[in-house]
Amino acid sequence: MSEIFFATLESNTLALVQVLLIAFAGAALVRTKIFQPGDVDGLSKTVVNVLLPAMIFSKIVRTLDPQSFPLWWVLPLVGIGLILIGLVFATLFFYHDLSSKRSLLPIASMQNAGYLALPLGQAIYPEQFDLYALYCFLIIMGLNPILWSVGKFLSTGGNQVQFSWRQFITPPFIANLLGISFVLTGLHHYIPKMVINAVELTGTATVPIANFILGAVLGGISLKIWPTFSDTIRVLGVKFLFIPLVTMLVMMFLNLKESNSLLSDVILIQAVSPPAIAILIQIRNYGGNEQKSGSLMLISYLFCILVIPVWMALWKVM
Repeated sequence: MSEIFFATLESNTLALVQVLLIAFAGAALVRTKIFQPGDVDGLSKTVVNVLLPAMIFSKIVRTLDPQSFPLWWVLPLVGIGLILIGLVFATLFFYHDLSSKRSLLPIASMQNAGYLALPLGQAIYPEQFDLYALYCFLIIMGLNPILWSVGKFLSTGGNQVQFSWRQFITPPFIANLLGISFVLTGLHHYIPKMVINAVELTGTATVPIANFILGAVLGGISLKIWPTFSDTIRVLGVKFLFIPLVTMLVMMFLNLKESNSLLSDVILIQAVSPPAIAILIQIRNYGGNEQKSGSLMLISYLFCILVIPVWMALWKVM
């Protein structure tokens, strides 16, 4: 058992460090001002509007098989459930000063479901990455609407434009719906192979560029002011202790590791992933305490280097 634990710990740590090396390169280019904020914004728009939708659509039409995986529709609910677990614990932890600390709730409860989880999965599960990515995209489908509604409201302190359903209709969300619709209706069989190959080739650029953007956004965070110890402990406790612990207990109760080991790994990685980079994007666009949220975000990403491998190693021996 100890051999499995340490072998998993080592392999996952090396995979995570490998992923973060690309992110570090992005951070270094931003800190040295070789890359400007406008450059990062341009890359981010390219990923969100072109590369990621292409990857989502191609993975779904190639990988999703409702006959062999009839409960695929549960995964969007898993994405919602992970956020709800985090919000419940974060609300309890910040209950006595909730009005002044509510902007910290999304950082404690809403994970980076794509920009970190995808490259990490590609490093750990290269032979199963297509299926791994499919699971991630289905989870993201349930997560994103809450991230861009409740998360946006909390992170910006209510300083946002008028609510509109259009904020949910993003290119990745449309790609998810289209891919699932094509599979359920059988229309994906009539898409020329050359077209699917071209879309898939476009999507292959998503993982490295998204990883680079992750580092670039973190590299742009100011290091002048740091959060209080109390805020840091509460955020890290919810994000890296209570969410993965509850998630693990639920999966053990459902015996998920025995029935679908890869899916259980994906869900645990999602549960222990650091905060969503979209939270900083929301604050920059709609207002909020960027310094406080950004510094907590940076601490969370540094902390995850230790925490993710430990949780994954524990899961393998349980």
